[in-house]
Amino acid sequence: MKISRFLVLSAATLAFLAANLPAQTDNLVTHVYGVRPVQGNSRVMSASRPYSQSSSPRANDSVGPKANRWKLQATLSGAVIHDISFPTAKIGYAAAELGQVWKTTNGGSKWTEIMNLGFPYYWYGVKALTAKDVVISGFNDNNFEGMIRWTHDGGKTWTSDVVLTTTGWSDRVRFAGKKDGLVVDLLSTAQGAPNAAHYTTDGGAQATDWTAVVPDPNGGWFGDEFSLLTNLHARTSGITYCDSTNGGAAWQCGPSVDSVFDGPVFFANDQAGWVGGGEISPKVEGWVHRTTDGGKTWSSRTLDDPWPIREILFLSPKTGWAVGGNIYSNVGGMYFSHDGGKTWSLDMNTGDEMDACDSQRVGAKFQVWCAGYSGSLNGVVYTVQIAAR
Repeated sequence: MKISRFLVLSAATLAFLAANLPAQTDNLVTHVYGVRPVQGNSRVMSASRPYSQSSSPRANDSVGPKANRWKLQATLSGAVIHDISFPTAKIGYAAAELGQVWKTTNGGSKWTEIMNLGFPYYWYGVKALTAKDVVISGFNDNNFEGMIRWTHDGGKTWTSDVVLTTTGWSDRVRFAGKKDGLVVDLLSTAQGAPNAAHYTTDGGAQATDWTAVVPDPNGGWFGDEFSLLTNLHARTSGITYCDSTNGGAAWQCGPSVDSVFDGPVFFANDQAGWVGGGEISPKVEGWVHRTTDGGKTWSSRTLDDPWPIREILFLSPKTGWAVGGNIYSNVGGMYFSHDGGKTWSLDMNTGDEMDACDSQRVGAKFQVWCAGYSGSLNGVVYTVQIAAR
């Protein structure tokens, strides 16, 4: 299984990994979280860890008769989508590589490209504070700048780059209200330097409104998804797991929850939370852990599935999904839980790498969207309507 899973990677990707991975030792194996960005001057996100076979039960890879009725809503040509944000049930935004931003005004059935800067811009985050006030985040792959941009007219016009760092790749951006915002860098491009985070308490319109901090001086890369609650309690994880109670101004960090590494982090409230993760080498595998005491203690893997988990979304402390995939082996989809992540079932097998989800209440139900990209590097948007328990 180990060899066959590895060989499904493309020849170009194999060559890239071979040239960029650190040397293995007798006791350690290089576990690869992913390659970022997907298109362009990429870097390997990895860690040297012992190789071990998981003791968790392997997830069922068959969609059951009680699965939610997801549908492929739209395909966006040439869009490697990394984040989506729906401020209303009709209006939504998607951030993608090569400087692309897309918008829908009919709930996701039709999307219009409202920005296309091309290389070297890569947008990895988008947050719509309102239908018109939107911030995007990402990086310049030529000069190692991490930045954001704002629009206040729904994407008709945008500010110039608001540069947050010149030695890192900024990832997602999130706001708790209109003033308190947080950007966590994907990785640092300075040799041996730890990742940075950037926080604002006054809206973040200008570069001077943001303050850079280092969550963990001994840490490395973080996954795309972090958690920022309305009480300003933030969590992010990757090589290490980090916790902030003041919107990112100060952090406490420790080992990753999983023995390999983590990726996405989602908290439904201050007590109920989940971390996911996964690797594309030496195995193609994903996992989820849960906490019910705010991260003081964590479960063992409650999900062990056949693709990396890239995003977690819970509508309530009980109802939610863990989604992900791997384009190099054409696997991906959504796992569903109705009991707070104690157990999981395959909800949708997309064959695409799913990277981002969002939701909006529609009457007594929720409309949920999950987006990602296919092996042919086209964006995909799936949707489902569900009542949260």
